[in-house]
Amino acid sequence: MANIDKKFAETGLPWHIVEEAINLEIEWLRQVIVPGPAEKVPGCDECPYTFRKMALLIITGKIKAKEFIAREGHDLWDNLTQKHGVKKSARHGGSWHRRMMDVITEYFEDKGFEVIPEPFLNKGRADLGIYKNGYTDLFAEVGTISPYKLWWNLQMLTNSKILIVPDEKRAIEFTCRDDQGDILRSAQEKGPI
Repeated sequence: MANIDKKFAETGLPWHIVEEAINLEIEWLRQVIVPGPAEKVPGCDECPYTFRKMALLIITGKIKAKEFIAREGHDLWDNLTQKHGVKKSARHGGSWHRRMMDVITEYFEDKGFEVIPEPFLNKGRADLGIYKNGYTDLFAEVGTISPYKLWWNLQMLTNSKILIVPDEKRAIEFTCRDDQGDILRSAQEKGPI
């Protein structure tokens, strides 16, 4: 038993504290990721371990995750959702999806970014690829997403970020590792998402 106690002292936290942290991340991921029925990967998206694998990437520091929530009466996109009539359309329908993609495209183009529809990722395609010299590549997923596809791309992509936009008031940004396996760190983290 003394060897086990010594090992915990050398490696950090006891397993039950780590498991609690993992379970909190899983709970949060289940709240913010909206899986689409047509996008499900049989046996993978229903598997509880897909969320656990994503939680482990966060807990171990291989990726960072940040949630952005708009203030009451506002959106995250300089109120472009009103201009594009997003609130008038059914959420998560084809019309809503297209309008949100237009909002995000205009938001980033106004800030000097190049926006490409449906760029290829390691697994599948993103809804939008957002690029600008001196900034980390950003891949946006609007509405629903396959948890398995997200997990796969989070562990495989380097030097990039994935932005999930489940609705007009929230966005979740995942920062992937750099080529050396470290979390991306940049002096240019200021500015738009």
